[in-house]
Amino acid sequence: MSFLIVEQTTYAIGTSGWWSGLSIGLGYAALVVLAARLLRGDDRVRFERIWGIAILALMFLKHGNLLYTGQWSSQDHLEMQLCGFSRILAILLLVFRQSWAFYPLFFWGIVGGLHAFLTPQYTAGASPFMFWEYNLAHAGIMIVPLYHYFVHGFEIKRWTWVKMLAVNIALLVPVGLINKVTGANYMFLSQKPIANNPFIVGEWPTYILGFVAAGALHYALLTVFFARRSRPIGVESRSDQEDRQ
Repeated sequence: MSFLIVEQTTYAIGTSGWWSGLSIGLGYAALVVLAARLLRGDDRVRFERIWGIAILALMFLKHGNLLYTGQWSSQDHLEMQLCGFSRILAILLLVFRQSWAFYPLFFWGIVGGLHAFLTPQYTAGASPFMFWEYNLAHAGIMIVPLYHYFVHGFEIKRWTWVKMLAVNIALLVPVGLINKVTGANYMFLSQKPIANNPFIVGEWPTYILGFVAAGALHYALLTVFFARRSRPIGVESRSDQEDRQ
């Protein structure tokens, strides 16, 4: 059974398509770093809101493009992958300043975005627009939480990753039911990805257990690198203090 109407495209590591996608992501990151260094106070707030609105606009353009070309379907294009959830969380964090959104976005966005660049799978095809949309969207869900971590001083505590992993596991049930009703493959619960990824082991349902184990490993490693105890949430970072001076 095929779960995807639009022909999927993948690029192996080191190919021209892979390097092109990575270049888009790195260029995006460079622009955000430049903005973070140059903007202060109200200018930074405006930048963040415009950034969030741009992420929202790109999402609407994606769906509009698929509707216009007659390719949109509930099987393929609801924002029901972890990366889709992450995009919505990024909008909530940037535009509506919902600080709770940082925590799931940090783990889902960074891990999902990282693998989206390492082993890209263009589930909506790789037309020029969809190529740019895929790479901008996945770069965004990585950069937004890192921006808030370094610029605004958000912190990751030692056991935050366990809570986020529990949320991941809890999502399997409702997303699995949606897959059952629509015939979709959201969160790759019905069929494993076609991308060549070393964390995809075995067939259904074995590879799902591998996903959970890999998620736990990735989340724990992120915690090792990013957990800090020096400043609780709600206390201004050095950059925020500079904004008020």
